[in-house]
Amino acid sequence: MSIIKELQTISNDHTMSLDEKLDNLLSIGTKILELETGIVSNIRGDRYSVMCAVTPDNSIPVNSEFALLDTYCADVVNAQSHIAYHDINCEPGASHPCFAKYTLKSYIAAPVTVSGEFFGTVNFSSLAPRPKPFTTIEVDYLLLLASWIGNELERQQVMENINAQKAILAERNSLLNQVTNLAGVGTWELNLETQALSWSGALKRMLHMHGEKILKPEDVANLITDENQRKEYVARFAHMIKTGQDFAYELEVRTDAGEPRWLESRAHPIMENGRCTKVIGATIDITQIHLDKAVLQQKSDLAENALKTRSEFLDKISHEIRTPIHGVLGMLEALMGTSLSNKQLELASIASKSADSLLKIVNDILDFSKIDSGDIPFEEAPTDLALTIDEQIPMFSRLAKQKGLELIANTEDLKGKIFIADKLRLGQILLNLLNNAIKFTKEGKVTVDTSCIRYGKGRFRVKIVVTDTGIGISEQQQKVIFSPFMQAENSAQSRYGGTGLGLSLVSKIADHYQGNVEVSSHIGVGARFTVTLMLDDATTGAKIEKAYASKNLYIPTRQELSGLKALIVEDNEINQLVIKEQLKEVGLPSDLDVNGKEGVEKVKRAFAEKSPYAIIFMDCHMPVMDGLEATRQIRELGEHAQHIPIIALTANVLTGDKEKCLKSGMNDFISKPVGVSRLKECVFRHLSSQMQSNVSALKDPA
Repeated sequence: MSIIKELQTISNDHTMSLDEKLDNLLSIGTKILELETGIVSNIRGDRYSVMCAVTPDNSIPVNSEFALLDTYCADVVNAQSHIAYHDINCEPGASHPCFAKYTLKSYIAAPVTVSGEFFGTVNFSSLAPRPKPFTTIEVDYLLLLASWIGNELERQQVMENINAQKAILAERNSLLNQVTNLAGVGTWELNLETQALSWSGALKRMLHMHGEKILKPEDVANLITDENQRKEYVARFAHMIKTGQDFAYELEVRTDAGEPRWLESRAHPIMENGRCTKVIGATIDITQIHLDKAVLQQKSDLAENALKTRSEFLDKISHEIRTPIHGVLGMLEALMGTSLSNKQLELASIASKSADSLLKIVNDILDFSKIDSGDIPFEEAPTDLALTIDEQIPMFSRLAKQKGLELIANTEDLKGKIFIADKLRLGQILLNLLNNAIKFTKEGKVTVDTSCIRYGKGRFRVKIVVTDTGIGISEQQQKVIFSPFMQAENSAQSRYGGTGLGLSLVSKIADHYQGNVEVSSHIGVGARFTVTLMLDDATTGAKIEKAYASKNLYIPTRQELSGLKALIVEDNEINQLVIKEQLKEVGLPSDLDVNGKEGVEKVKRAFAEKSPYAIIFMDCHMPVMDGLEATRQIRELGEHAQHIPIIALTANVLTGDKEKCLKSGMNDFISKPVGVSRLKECVFRHLSSQMQSNVSALKDPA
């Protein structure tokens, strides 16, 4: 019998299992190739597993495993092709890793592929060498056998998958029937040719119908309570039958017991030769869902109103708190600028620090509110991070010295590098981390380390690491300290104070710069906070030129400023005095008004007297007329009035406040409290072009 005929005979014998077929084929192969042993292997990674084996003494059991490199089949894997060694002493010889391990002297093998992927090998071997090399016919037989084995294995896998799918489908059908009954899903079927309508028992129970009741298609429509909904249902059902498209709908019906219910039903048309012959469907009772939706909508409305109330409350409390803080800080700043004794200066400094602490708490709450809503502003500009850190270190050095702590900061890796970032927000990171480190450390030291690694073109990965030898943080508390209003321990707030918002702010700011913050700590040992930020290099291209353009200001002299005049529109008497004194220190004379209406009148008189104001500082919340309306009316006074810088000087710092001010016609927005230096920078920035034009005109009268 020929090789092909033998393969065909064995392949067509459906009484044989795959293992029996492989045994027969391997036995035939050993005779044809005149070798003792035949093996079908499965190779996965570096493991060689015997799937079927024919040996003279049955010495190789099925599922035996070997290291692949200890077999000659490793050469098949490497070559991705068949190999034939008729005399192993000659080829591959004693240098082969398998030579000493096994006493084989002849070997032939071919790869077996299943579904296009390498599966293993079919191989034959003998303890004695063959007298002559394998012939082309013998190699072809081996390759044919490998192909047949691969096909049989693939067919077996397909059959196993089909059987598995059948079992899964049968199980799912059984489960579906159970779930349908448990879930109260009612099924139905309409035969369009006979108009026979059948409902499941679950569907009849859903509508309080007797189990023996016979229904007609028109009975279904009559269950719908609303006439318009009934007409729409009938029209859409007819459209489904015509087009063959599935139909889903929600309906309010009245049961046979007179109870109103909401149902959701899905219908599927069965098409034959382009014509709908049957419709099947499933229906569930969604009455509770509708009731829950109504309750949820009510709760949602309450939540939205609560959020609106919270926002309005924060807006109001911000204004009410920041206004007196502005007065306190302004007066203390003015007081410390006078001649004071050392004791008086010390007391004034303590009062100033207390006011700063109060302001920080207010800022934490309001900043978190803005961050939490995703509306915190980030003003990106060229920032020297090393300088930002170095500027804050002296303040914390004094605090550390008071507690007997050592504060060490290393910013060498950041020197000479300028990043595009918000200096204020980066400063908040260090401020919160250092404040916590010093607060929770009784003895030892606090260190600040920085690193900077180039991370692609024009981009750096920056790390700020703050380490302390303080009380430490438990593993449990480390999971929650970055959540708002949470602190390292339950008693921390009472013992150390604070809002519990600092680390949440740090985390949110790090997120903005595509980074993160991590903590490593043990109780009684200390803590290490590592902040990672991805920052753009400000020194590449025209980016820095654009960012610095606004800072290229003309600096007017006090004499030049004395010839101008500012208007302060502010209803708080203390703040009037503070701002007036601050502008006086800048060198700019000013007038006062207590509400927007009087401010507009004063601007009109100034125009009439041909002595217009050079700049206007406008509060937002005032009696009679607020600052936004006053600004709009000033802008309507004529062309010249449209060019006067109007600066919002207000305690409002919540989301949208700045946008409201700019939309009303204001040029800038400064939140209270504000120091002299910040006020001076604002004056110079908005009067720079005007003063520079005046100087140019004097130099060139023509």
